[in-house]
Amino acid sequence: MNRERLHSISHVLFLTLVAVLPLHTVFFRVEIAWKPWLILLVVVASLDLLASEGFPWSRRVSTGLAIFLASVLVSWPGLPLTSVFWRLWLALLAGALLLLVTARHGRQLDAVLRVVFWSGAAMGVTAFFVSLATNGSFGVEAVAALNDVPFVERINKPAYLSSGFIAVTNWHQDPGYAALWANVWLLLSVVAWRRGVVRAPAWVGPVVIGSLAAATVLTYSRTGWIGLLAAVAVLVLVAQKEGRRSLRATAKLLWAGALVAVALIAIQILLDPRDVGGDILVALGFRLDYLGELGFIDLGTEGVVDPGLVVADNRLDVWREYWSLFLDSPVRGIGLGTGWGRAGLQEPHNMWLQILAETGLVGLTGFGALLASLGRGGGRVAAAGLVVVALAAMSQTVLFEPVLWFCLGLWVAGTLGEDETGGSQRA
Repeated sequence: MNRERLHSISHVLFLTLVAVLPLHTVFFRVEIAWKPWLILLVVVASLDLLASEGFPWSRRVSTGLAIFLASVLVSWPGLPLTSVFWRLWLALLAGALLLLVTARHGRQLDAVLRVVFWSGAAMGVTAFFVSLATNGSFGVEAVAALNDVPFVERINKPAYLSSGFIAVTNWHQDPGYAALWANVWLLLSVVAWRRGVVRAPAWVGPVVIGSLAAATVLTYSRTGWIGLLAAVAVLVLVAQKEGRRSLRATAKLLWAGALVAVALIAIQILLDPRDVGGDILVALGFRLDYLGELGFIDLGTEGVVDPGLVVADNRLDVWREYWSLFLDSPVRGIGLGTGWGRAGLQEPHNMWLQILAETGLVGLTGFGALLASLGRGGGRVAAAGLVVVALAAMSQTVLFEPVLWFCLGLWVAGTLGEDETGGSQRA
């Protein structure tokens, strides 16, 4: 098979990878969790190597990634936490590979955006029905049965209250990350629809965008809600720079999507039986009441602690603790993954604190080298996606989440020249 044919197959498989990239609930475990996107990533990278006469990816970016991965190795915490360390380091390696293949194939941006749009449509549809089941519309048995499907880890999660507050995680195991994926896919779907790369009846665009917005709301993730507002703000700012016509069209699309989101949530509320599964009004009320509370929430006899949590979720205490851990070992850190592996400690819910405390100044310098290798001026689409991800990074550890590496890959796709990849299309 000639190289051109191999490249064509690789590109089709890459687009398939993009379609399932947000899907993190379905996998089989052999040492690590083999998710659909990860399997496809290995195949796409292998075909890229076979289809190229030389090194298929940007040498500049590859060098930056190598420096970062090597700097993280310096933080190895020792034998007690070795398995956690290597699993997370492999997750970074997978992210690095995703960045490289996205930079190579993401130059055909319209094709990527088209796939994201229809992937987002599927995500919105499943979120609607998962929400109905989670809220008890299909009976009490369906609430728990959602998480008993073979090869599916979790698509809803009890949160805080002992009853009535069950967050929809849909395509992810964690509600915060589920919301992040929905927000990024919503942003890219709006761009896809506005660019005219999707052929569908006029009502499809607002329905897809509204269903993704509703999916974010029903995760009850504060970071997700803020991220949704940020995505809308970024889309408006980008459209404003493109002119009044673009601004009016974008505003009209977002307004229609908002109406769809309100209608979908209203349907959920109307079909939500009391005292069965999740209770939307209870969960929304709880989140709104404690929207700005980052410390431990004490509701007395009602109880607030998720029984699955080993350590109470108190962001203020965790952030202070991680800063102290960085000061104790500022050069090489306490070791990647220590937050997951050490009893009485948890992840910091902040990407920068994670890098600082667990990999030290060495890891931070390595990450800086990676960012410097990405180049400048990667295009408005990639920049908009990175703004949403960067906002989430302040209260979530997005370092191991593929959405970060995918958006970085889109940024690089808009900066690479012909001398590095054989052509370019601005992202």
